[in-house]
Amino acid sequence: MHAHGLGDRAVRTALDGYAYARRTTGLRGARNTIAHLQLVDPADLRRFAALDVVACMQLQWAAQDTWTMEALLPYIGPERHRWMYPARSLERHGARLSGGSDWPVDPLQVWNQIRTAIDRTGAEGEGPLHRELEGLSRTSTLRMHTHGTAWQLRMDRLTGTVRPGLAADLIVLDRDVTKCPVADISDTRVELTLVGGRVVHDAHSSAGRAAAARLDRATTAPRPSASAAVHGGRHRACGHEDDRP
Repeated sequence: MHAHGLGDRAVRTALDGYAYARRTTGLRGARNTIAHLQLVDPADLRRFAALDVVACMQLQWAAQDTWTMEALLPYIGPERHRWMYPARSLERHGARLSGGSDWPVDPLQVWNQIRTAIDRTGAEGEGPLHRELEGLSRTSTLRMHTHGTAWQLRMDRLTGTVRPGLAADLIVLDRDVTKCPVADISDTRVELTLVGGRVVHDAHSSAGRAAAARLDRATTAPRPSASAAVHGGRHRACGHEDDRP
């Protein structure tokens, strides 16, 4: 199952439901998932690994901005606010992380999402959101967006890693994201895409240039207003405005 849980109560309720199902059915390896995880009670961190629940995070939101500061800090206080998007804490407690973009609710800016998971500021943030506590390493971030997501979707025997016997799903980038300055990761471009070993995108072809232009238009769409943020506007499009903290 795939549940959305933003607030700490929503996350606990989802975990309780998965725990009940596990006790009732005896089923193991269900790969149940909770998405978003904007706020997690520290008492629940270890339950993800214990219940084998995937933590599917959209870490492009893990930055200081209207969404995370003005809309939340005055209402939940600094002690709870510290547990915003607790990616490193979940990892440290053995949770399996995966990465999702939340597109089309959010712009499809996967590389900025990966960058923000590391520096907790990203291209649009006003400052780092608990980076020293919850920022991930580049290795962890790349793994969660490749093997982690493939594992969540039961596709890990087909894709998500590069090894013999798996599909040759590969991309060639315009920079080395393991070595370039973290801030430069946001602007990463895909030069070549192979699916099953077949080229499906070449950035230097006419079709590739047209696709890049469409992507540029899609990723520069305006964000909702601050008032919409305060009233849960981010998830109104997918029907999840009542599970905010």
